[in-house]
Amino acid sequence: MRLTLFLIGAGIGAPTRYVIDRFFRDGYRFPYGILIVNVAGSFLLGVIANQDTDLTFLLFGFCGALTTWSAFALDLFDELANKKLFAVNLFGNYLLGVFAALLGLWISR
Repeated sequence: MRLTLFLIGAGIGAPTRYVIDRFFRDGYRFPYGILIVNVAGSFLLGVIANQDTDLTFLLFGFCGALTTWSAFALDLFDELANKKLFAVNLFGNYLLGVFAALLGLWISR
């Protein structure tokens, strides 16, 4: 049952990421959509990390598919020529993602 919930969550998370990324990518040069999904997914994972319920597996699947390493890496590769944009994207995703996860862990205590 938990695997099924995980797969359902992933099936919702991936299209959600795509829609959010497309919305922001069409209007901005900076990949705000990927930053938003990575930070939001990190926060949600932090909130649910210490729980052991069936809903947790649904949310793990959702967050795993919502957040993305591959699109983030491709964005970084595309930004190599613009060192400032590269640095903002790299450190923004890492620092905000870690902070969001820690905040989620702190809130869920």
